[in-house]
Amino acid sequence: MNQPNDVASEVLEFVSRCKTVILSTVSENGEPNASYAPFVQEAGAIYVLVSGLAKHTSNLLSTGQCHAMFIADEKDSVNVFARKRVSYTCEVQVVPRDAPLAPIVFGKMRDQFGPTIETLIGLSDFRLVELLPGQGVWVRGFAQAIPIHGLLS
Repeated sequence: MNQPNDVASEVLEFVSRCKTVILSTVSENGEPNASYAPFVQEAGAIYVLVSGLAKHTSNLLSTGQCHAMFIADEKDSVNVFARKRVSYTCEVQVVPRDAPLAPIVFGKMRDQFGPTIETLIGLSDFRLVELLPGQGVWVRGFAQAIPIHGLLS
């Protein structure tokens, strides 16, 4: 059995290869929504830049929670029933554009996603949102589900 540090390294390495996070949100009325967003990591949190016009954004902001999943591409999986994946329940909060953290996260987004980020930052409806991972599960394959907590940074 792997030690916790080995699991943490596996999870961080896996998440670092992903470019997007799948978001499961729910409205205040209980209407579910599945979506995705490009993301960056910083200090154990996940950051997404999302449009206020998107259903997932209103759900994130109204409930303050979501479920986030990172999953291996189907083409990279030996068996689609046992794709590697990690998922978390997350607490959600908006990061104000004038917060000290915002320029750091925006810089990482520029590095990762290129000039499109400048356009999105300039749009008034876009929000920088922090997803703080809590309880989760790292699934390596069949019968290999490991409970985890946080991004294990």
